Amino acid sequence: MNKRTITIAVGLVDAAGCAGVAAAAYNSGSDPATIGFDYAAGIIVGALFVLTGLPALILTYLKRAPRAALTLALAFPAIFAILFLTAIVIFTMPT
Repeated sequence: MNKRTITIAVGLVDAAGCAGVAAAAYNSGSDPATIGFDYAAGIIVGALFVLTGLPALILTYLKRAPRAALTLALAFPAIFAILFLTAIVIFTMPT
């Protein structure tokens, strides 16, 4: 497989992951005191996709910069994992 095919596959998985996380964040039945965290998570994941996954798909569609497009497509899950682990560490630390 070439870089373009891999980038398209990763970009589509990124889009599906973004949609799933955003839907879960906006439709969560959280406590009213913490619902703001869910909304913030949905906004952050959406912004992360707009900054990484969407440009990767656009570059791939235009057949330009295949290495940069693949890097951007792979950046979405990497940054998401880092932010997720950071949130777990912050919210599970004893006060």
